[in-house]
Amino acid sequence: MSTSAALPVSFAEQFSSYRWVILAVLWITYVVVFLARLSVGPLAPFLKEDLHITSAQVGLVMSTAAFGYMLTQIPVGWLVDRIGARWPIAVGEILAGFCMFGVAVSPSYAWMLGLMLLVGMSCGCLMPATTQAVVVWFPRRERATVMGIKQMAVNAGGIIGAATLPAIALAWGWRAGFGSLGIVAIAIGAISLVFYRNPTAAPATEATGAAPRVALRSLAANREIWLVAVAGLCMNWVEMAMIGHFVLYMKEALAFSVVAAGAMLATAETAGAFARPGSGLVSDWLFRGRRKPVFLILAVMTTAMCVVLAAAGPSLGRLMFPVVFVFGIGGVGFGAICFTMLSEFGGRQGAGTASAFGSTVGMIGSIVGPIAFGHIVDISRSYEMAWWSQAAIGSLAVVALLFVRESLREI
Repeated sequence: MSTSAALPVSFAEQFSSYRWVILAVLWITYVVVFLARLSVGPLAPFLKEDLHITSAQVGLVMSTAAFGYMLTQIPVGWLVDRIGARWPIAVGEILAGFCMFGVAVSPSYAWMLGLMLLVGMSCGCLMPATTQAVVVWFPRRERATVMGIKQMAVNAGGIIGAATLPAIALAWGWRAGFGSLGIVAIAIGAISLVFYRNPTAAPATEATGAAPRVALRSLAANREIWLVAVAGLCMNWVEMAMIGHFVLYMKEALAFSVVAAGAMLATAETAGAFARPGSGLVSDWLFRGRRKPVFLILAVMTTAMCVVLAAAGPSLGRLMFPVVFVFGIGGVGFGAICFTMLSEFGGRQGAGTASAFGSTVGMIGSIVGPIAFGHIVDISRSYEMAWWSQAAIGSLAVVALLFVRESLREI
């Protein structure tokens, strides 16, 4: 089989061994996305000292990148469903690289904000593109597992950034940290352009010709996509509120040291990282391609752990570790199965748009959840009510999923 990047892939080749090369490309590009998006945290002390900015201003840099990421989801999803994932992946990576170079030479904080918005927008090209690529390259029996492996790159990006960027900044300054990410992003973008190829068409349409493209308005009117998107919003709400406040909760309410609290949070993140491909494997093989039962189990697990934290948090003692671990499996590890459901409800011709639409809705939870949790703590002067609110939001995800009607047809 030819490896020329200019040639599309035939029907016979589509589910060949080359799909594992595609997975490698998707994984490394997604690692770079989250290296860029999460780069501010590891470099925050250096930014504060050199630019004379506050912690709130550092947080605004991160929020600006997240907002840019959200802005491009739907338009790029629409584009990917029309031209394929190859060019959006490559262009998104390369533009993100050049924007990171811009951040490295920013003359002021205002310039940094503007450039981080562009970094977020460039990285935003990758979520719908890589999700659509999984749908068109992998059969249903493998799809959720592969989506989980791809989503593990989120954790990998955060870990690599935390391990390397502070050392680079100590040796050569924070600007070198952003500059190094720019080089990596441009290089990976070029590699993806060489090795990623768009399939010519879907096997399901081989006999009848290419299927018509799916309009955004028809996807936005799809009851199942809305239900999964709302469930994703609720789960994002619970996840990001927990990640944003758990260390403070452990320190203030349970008298843990910051180091011990951080280790406990890392436990949740690690559990979630392995739950992403693990839940996909369970869906693909144990449930024979059914996604709803797996997502429902993860949502119930998350909600139950929030109830435990609300009712018995201060008295858990050593039981806190298994509670946090189970929370991580459900509350951090749900993303892959959620994106798989969204993309499959969109179909092969609308996978990018459907996943982008669901991601955009879901990011509302990521933005509002930490604010709401902190506000409840401030008003009630207690974490108990905040955890009960988390349980209520998790219950909404469970209810939304109960009404989802899932089809097992191959797409």
